[in-house]
Amino acid sequence: MSMLEPASAPRRTVCYVSEDPEPALVREDADGAVAIEPLPQEEKFSPSSPTVTGSFSDRKPSLSTLASAVGPLPEGCSYGYMPKDEEGKEERVIWVDFPAGSKENPFYFPLPRKLGITFVAVFYTLISAYTTSAFSISAGTMCDDLGCSQLEVEAGIALYCWGFAFAPLFLAPLSEELGRKWTYISAVIVFWIFHLMMTLGQNTATILISRFILGLSGSLGATLVGGTISDIFVPSQRGVPMAAFGFAAIFGTGLGGSTMVFVEVDQRLRWRWVWWIQFIIVGVFIPVVAFVMVETRDTVILRRKAKQLRKTRGTSDGARYLARSEVTKVKFSVAMRESLLRPLLFLATEPVVMFFSAWIGLGWGVFYTQIAGLPYMFRHTFGFSTLAVGQTYWAICVGGILGLGINWIQEKVYRRQAPKHGVEARLYAPMVAGILFFVGCFITGFTSIPTVHWIAPLIGVAILLAAIMSIYITSFTYLSEAYGTWASSAIAAQSFCRNVVAGIFTFCTTLMFERLTVRWALVMMGGIAAVLALVPFAAFFWGPQIRAKSKYSRLCMEQERAKLEHEKVEREVLGIDTSEVEDLEGDANERTPEHPFHHHEHHDPERGSIRSHHSEHSRHSRADCASLHDVRIGSEKA
Repeated sequence: MSMLEPASAPRRTVCYVSEDPEPALVREDADGAVAIEPLPQEEKFSPSSPTVTGSFSDRKPSLSTLASAVGPLPEGCSYGYMPKDEEGKEERVIWVDFPAGSKENPFYFPLPRKLGITFVAVFYTLISAYTTSAFSISAGTMCDDLGCSQLEVEAGIALYCWGFAFAPLFLAPLSEELGRKWTYISAVIVFWIFHLMMTLGQNTATILISRFILGLSGSLGATLVGGTISDIFVPSQRGVPMAAFGFAAIFGTGLGGSTMVFVEVDQRLRWRWVWWIQFIIVGVFIPVVAFVMVETRDTVILRRKAKQLRKTRGTSDGARYLARSEVTKVKFSVAMRESLLRPLLFLATEPVVMFFSAWIGLGWGVFYTQIAGLPYMFRHTFGFSTLAVGQTYWAICVGGILGLGINWIQEKVYRRQAPKHGVEARLYAPMVAGILFFVGCFITGFTSIPTVHWIAPLIGVAILLAAIMSIYITSFTYLSEAYGTWASSAIAAQSFCRNVVAGIFTFCTTLMFERLTVRWALVMMGGIAAVLALVPFAAFFWGPQIRAKSKYSRLCMEQERAKLEHEKVEREVLGIDTSEVEDLEGDANERTPEHPFHHHEHHDPERGSIRSHHSEHSRHSRADCASLHDVRIGSEKA
């Protein structure tokens, strides 16, 4: 029989459970005296919580006697068992979790901290959007200095888009390995370094390579925003921060071109100072990220907490400390492969992801056509100077402000309609935006002729961008709420599609305008947008049925409801107010499909039986918490 030695001096009574030959509690005091007490057969049994990768044993003895002997565990920790290994053995462990209502849990961070985190995430989005149009407006003097062509300028914009497309595919394992905070810090440092390369570049190749890596690093920041907001805000609170995120992406783009044009036309500054100024801004932002951003990914926080407890307490409490995410954690190479392949699988097999990706893909393509095409449109059609062309980018900013107003109305409607329509209540604004999208294309296209005042196409651009912003926000919030645990894969899928299409459109902008004219190029895009405007209507009326048939969306709802049930029961057992959890349960109920999952029967291949997933998990949660209550009461008595 092996003994578990305490991790720290002075030596105290050590307790552990022996399985040889029968389950018994073993006590060894400081003098070496050993006492063995058989565990009574009537000792309470309770099932363990399931994990993604395996099933825990059906029955396990309550460890209240053990707990009372070794003293209270750290808050949030409880005894349990690891899943059975290939040989059918199981290991007793101490699960590390957040205490009920703990401020360690990102959902319960103080509001000032949440606002600080949101500011960092949104500002990163703004500066990564800012550099897009700053590059476009400063292309004139750059081409004069480096001898590059208009096609190479468009390649610089396209490569930036494609950097945004590919980065999310490996983001999930990276943020799981490093945590959100260090992913942000690493990304912003790389973003800063390649701004320096842009300022010092002496040839087109250096510029194009820098643009692609700027896209990769800028995307890591912007793509993390949706996950960061989901980490710290409950679904009903995500609308406003997600609106700020979408606003930053649109407004920042307009702001870059409209302000950096003054640097571009100044013969003492020109294009290199466009990048020096951004290099300084990003450099100042780095310490802000380092000091304000904290870790928000709960699995990473718990894993670090478990590691610290193993270091300080060892196995002196009768078992080793472990976070559940450590059980399900796979090798980095395996996680990377899954992260690369799952978004592509979602694009091919998940109708919701497929159609939303096509819709926002067209929207983002038109958006980047405007970024690359505004100089061409207003120079060739209206004879604008470079300074005047730069001011046309304010139309993009106005579109962002209008989009913010649309989203504000959407949030009010959502709060009223969510109890009736669930997550589909997010789709009222996108249904309107779908119409505004093709109307904006038609207005911009049909008025882009010399005989019409130049303000008319700018009005069309503002309407168009307001619609795109609404679609953009919805593509994050709707997919995030519909797919939960797999939201990063769903969002990575739409981000990949969106930015690949945007890059292709950018490459073809000048060619389209020359072959089709500005008018008919935009009218063609408006025609496609009119067809895709049906997407939010289809999702609104048939979304619950579609999601109920979706493997990943259905599992997301089941997991979230079960997790909240466990939290609620634990609070009830410990006498803690449950109103906050009930609010979260209300959010989950609002987003449940018409075919509630508690009626969905789930086949468990290990048991060879059919059972109701929700009722099973609810029973497990209550039993777990009752056992946990026994353990903690025993500890307090000790």
